[in-house]
This record gives sequence, C-alpha cells and structure tokens, in this order.
Amino acid sequence: MTRPDTVATVSRVVARKWPRRAAYAGVAGLAVLVPTSTAGATWLLANQVLNVSAARQYPLRVRDVSDGRATLTRTVDTARPMPLSFVWPDGHARLGSIVREDRSTVTREIVVDRGSLRAGVRGYSSGYVYEGTPDLPYRDVTVPGPLGSLPAWFVPGASSTWIIAVHGRGAPRGEALRILPTLAASGHPTLVVTYRNDEGAPASPDCRYHLGDTEWEDVLAAVTYARSQGATSVVLYGWSMGGAILLTMLRRWQHDGFVSGLILDCPVIDWASTLRLNARQLGIPSAWIWTALRLIERQARLRMSDLDQRGFAAALDVPTLLFVDHDDRTVAPGPAVEFGRARPELIRLVETHGAGHCRVWNLDPGRYEDEVRGFLEGL
Repeated sequence: MTRPDTVATVSRVVARKWPRRAAYAGVAGLAVLVPTSTAGATWLLANQVLNVSAARQYPLRVRDVSDGRATLTRTVDTARPMPLSFVWPDGHARLGSIVREDRSTVTREIVVDRGSLRAGVRGYSSGYVYEGTPDLPYRDVTVPGPLGSLPAWFVPGASSTWIIAVHGRGAPRGEALRILPTLAASGHPTLVVTYRNDEGAPASPDCRYHLGDTEWEDVLAAVTYARSQGATSVVLYGWSMGGAILLTMLRRWQHDGFVSGLILDCPVIDWASTLRLNARQLGIPSAWIWTALRLIERQARLRMSDLDQRGFAAALDVPTLLFVDHDDRTVAPGPAVEFGRARPELIRLVETHGAGHCRVWNLDPGRYEDEVRGFLEGL
C-alpha cells in the first residue's frame, strides 16, 4: 500500500488575500501554509515544492454521516459533480452523486472502503477514486534503479509494446488505477512504476524532489527493465509531474524508435508558470515569486529554464495524446495548450473545462477511456 496522494488533492477553502494569516494552495499538489513575512513566505514556498516529507493538510471537515451520505465542507473540488474520493488519516471513501448543497456544505453519496467515518473527521478530496492495488491480475516486480530497487506493479498482456505508467509528484501508484482496466483490455502489458522518494523506493541523496530533473533516470531504468523482459517498444503515460519526467527523459535520452507513443494527463510543462499560478492564488507579490524561484534553483541545483518543455515541442518525435483542463488550479494549463498546439500533426490535444487537475477521467470516464483506447489502437 502506498501513501495517500499529494497531487491535486488539496481542496481550497475560500481564498484569502495576502497577507492574511494562512492560505492553502496546490503547488503541483502541495499543501502550502504561508506565513505573513516576506522572507518566510519565500522560503516556505520554495521548501514545500522540494520537501519530500511536507506535512499533509486536511482542509475538509465531515459535518454529518448518515444513510450512505456524508456532508462535507463545500469547496470547488467537493462541489464538482464527478466521482472523487475522500481521504482521512486512517480511512478512504468514494464520493458519489451530489444530493444537496448550500453555500458552505455539500452532501454526497458515499461508500467507505476503509476506516470509520464520522462527524468531525478531517480529510482531503482526491481524484484517484480508488486506492490499494490493481483489481485485476498483476504481480509485484522490482526495477533495478540507479539509486537502488524500485517497486512496480506489472499487469501482463499479449502485446510486445509495454505501457510505462508514471504518477505525479508525491502521488501513489494508485493514480493509474482508474485507467488500468482500459490499458489491460488493450492487450498491452503495463508497468506502473515508482521513482526516488516514493514509499518503498530509495531516497534521493539530498532527500528533495527535483521536479523531473533527476527522477527521469529512474523511469529510464523502468524502460530498460521492460526491454530486458522482452518489450520491443513502449508507450509512456504520465500524470502531472510524471509528464514532466517523461518529457525530460525524451529530451535527454535517444530512444531510437523504442518509444512508440506518449500520453500526458495535465502535465507540468513549465514549472515556473505553475509556481506563479499558485503564488497568484495566494496573492503573493511577484517580486517574492522571483525570489522563491531562484531559491528553488539553488536548493535543487537546477535551472527553471531547463524545466520549460515548450521548446521541446518542435523536436518531439512520437505520437502524443495530451489531456488539458482549463480549470486546472494546480498546474498551469496554458503551457500545455501551447505545447499541444505547436504540433497538431503529432499531438492529439484534448481540452476540457470543469475537471480540475488530473480529473479529466472523473469528468467523463467514457470519453477519456475512448480517447486512450483509440490512441493505442492508432499506434
């Protein structure tokens, strides 16, 4: 079992303008508690982006539970009419249809999968819906990585083209559970991987996230493992920072035709734009944002310009399916749209509204699965 996800799960309370005492934001899935001082805000914003063990925030409160229904804090996320999950420290539940709502609460049908849910429990909403391990034949495998052994799930299939599924920053492998049945039905073996700093995986030497700048080496190890097990080609599938990892890998590794396709779900195309998006939601002055970006570069020993994938669009050489939601408040959607529109002959750009970050499947599972199925068949 992997740890609760931290990507795109922080439901925001009513936004507070700077310099109020605190505000919640989802810096590519992070829960950031912002202090009032300039130096403190700059340092904390930078630290939370890179901090492997950032504290989980539980912004939602259960007001009532009865007759298969739960009344929760109303947020943009909990008010979305789509399947979601509610996660608390020792439990998990699936949120169904909205029964009623008012200005401060939402009552939804609920199915508790684990734990005991009662009034007063605090938690967060998640788009992953399901937790645990795949509900179809699979086995646990170990990928030899540059820092040590990397656990992965392997779902078998008849095809010699494997799918390598890469979750987002701090998320569990369970991010892939929504689409795994569709991938399995396609006949493609699927390897759902982990990378450094994941639970059960080796820590990075500095115990920091590097926003894809080093994590790509672990995913390349998974590709190498697939080749060693008989794969003749791979399709790469990444969510959020997982998409950034895959694009960074394609920029730094000559695949020589071994990669036959790429699927990106709300990818981080440009980290600087994403950090600015979150900072603006907090009302942080632009001068402080600049300082935070420079601090991130220094701490992680990287350059923000190297994490902007838009310039790579011209060199991309594999068919790509790209999902972008215009109401994504976690990862800036603009750079992804720009990336997709730069190569219309190669990139299938699917644009939606109202889903939020990495919730396009949740918005319309049938359409999402049809897009993935059609893309794979086209390859």
